[in-house]
Amino acid sequence: MKLRDSGLKKLAAAAVLAAAVAAPQVAAAQDAPEGEAPWIKICNADPNSGNEMCIVGKELFAPTGQFITSASLRQVTGQAEINFSVAVPPGMLIKPGLRAQVDGGKQYEVAFDICFPNLCVGNIQVDGEFIASLKAGGELTISALNQGGNVVAVPLSLIGFTAAYDGEGLDPAGAQSRQNELNAALQARAEEARKRLIESQRGGN
Repeated sequence: MKLRDSGLKKLAAAAVLAAAVAAPQVAAAQDAPEGEAPWIKICNADPNSGNEMCIVGKELFAPTGQFITSASLRQVTGQAEINFSVAVPPGMLIKPGLRAQVDGGKQYEVAFDICFPNLCVGNIQVDGEFIASLKAGGELTISALNQGGNVVAVPLSLIGFTAAYDGEGLDPAGAQSRQNELNAALQARAEEARKRLIESQRGGN
């Protein structure tokens, strides 16, 4: 299934990113492919340790605004652990869970941890090898099985990932401005899709 990013809502919508909402700093890659939302980086104080916690993530939406998938990496400064989180809409088979793969490389199994009304989330711990593959790769493919047992595979472009992962954050005002732009782009594309659907229905009558 080949879909295009139509914008990026607040990463907090994926639940696993909610800890970074308060006064975040965001670094958005400026070289994302046309029509795709960029990878972004949010940094904030970890509520447990007080150390800086950074999340690098990307969400994918259909032209209608429907959530398709998201992927993110979370790491606290000074700690070796890197958490990789993936979210998909509900309706996928709980077993065997999710798969994550960079280009034609190693497949990472990601078991579901929790489901919300609008998405299901899985998490695993990854290492520097995985980060290196993301930086060198072209696409990160997230796959799961639907209720019919068919594989649903969704690619996320990795263009701009390295710039976001290694980049510095914007100040809170700049982050909010960037978020507003992304939300506006998502709403505009959803409206365009709605108009095209209406026009096609009229043409079919």
